Amino acid sequence: MPLCQEDGTPLLLVLRSACACDGADPGDPEVAGWIDPATGSYTAGPAPAGAGPCPSSDCASVSVLRLCDNTGDDCVPFLRHLVHDCDGAVTASTDTGTDGTSPYTPAGEAIDCGDCPCDDPTKAVPLCDYQPDGSSAQFLRFLTYDCETGQVTDQFDTELDAVTPYTPVGEVGECGQCRPVPMCPQLLGYSGPDTWVMPEGTESLAVTVVCGPVTVTDCAGNVTVISECGAAFNWSSPAGSCAPGSLCGPFTVDLPEGAAVYINLLAPCDVGDVS
Repeated sequence: MPLCQEDGTPLLLVLRSACACDGADPGDPEVAGWIDPATGSYTAGPAPAGAGPCPSSDCASVSVLRLCDNTGDDCVPFLRHLVHDCDGAVTASTDTGTDGTSPYTPAGEAIDCGDCPCDDPTKAVPLCDYQPDGSSAQFLRFLTYDCETGQVTDQFDTELDAVTPYTPVGEVGECGQCRPVPMCPQLLGYSGPDTWVMPEGTESLAVTVVCGPVTVTDCAGNVTVISECGAAFNWSSPAGSCAPGSLCGPFTVDLPEGAAVYINLLAPCDVGDVS
């Protein structure tokens, strides 16, 4: 609020009110300090002795404008306090920071903050290139926006050094997404003499003996001879949080002359035909 010193010099009194919570009545405002409009300097504490209402101050008023200091390299917001007389004419003004008390001196042109140029129309977005084999490669995508519409007008990709060009070869998405490896079932029939070797990445396996004997050797080196015709065995690996599980290898099924088996497995689609 505006006051005047004994010599008629105007000053701006800065008031502070405590927060009122849960419907309580707000307390009386306290004097935080005062501003000299001529210099913009702020002094904490009560107004100078003898300060009081200005002549005809019953209709004087103060307005505050939020402006921005445009230096060409930056656009800094600040507050401009304007003292108006009874006719509405500005009699004094002072600039402060956005806290309303710290003196501020514009270094460039004072403009409406809505007229500030784009701070940074180009943004770097980290993305991941999900490869067909289930792996992923991280890269940067630089997006250029139109300042007025916000639409993307240009984009280019680089490696994480922000310099080396990068071309995605898989599906692009946010990093950390769960992208399981596609799995394909296969049903195989074998007759001896032959040896079948389980492909790497197999998630589940079922072996049905048509005619024995057949010899199964697992990854721990355990050897099991199965002679009973019609016997069936199943193995499966529990899936993880994202990718499918995988049985350990090597895993082989040996068939002598006259033996036969059916093998049903679930493995990555890219292993191809394992017959």
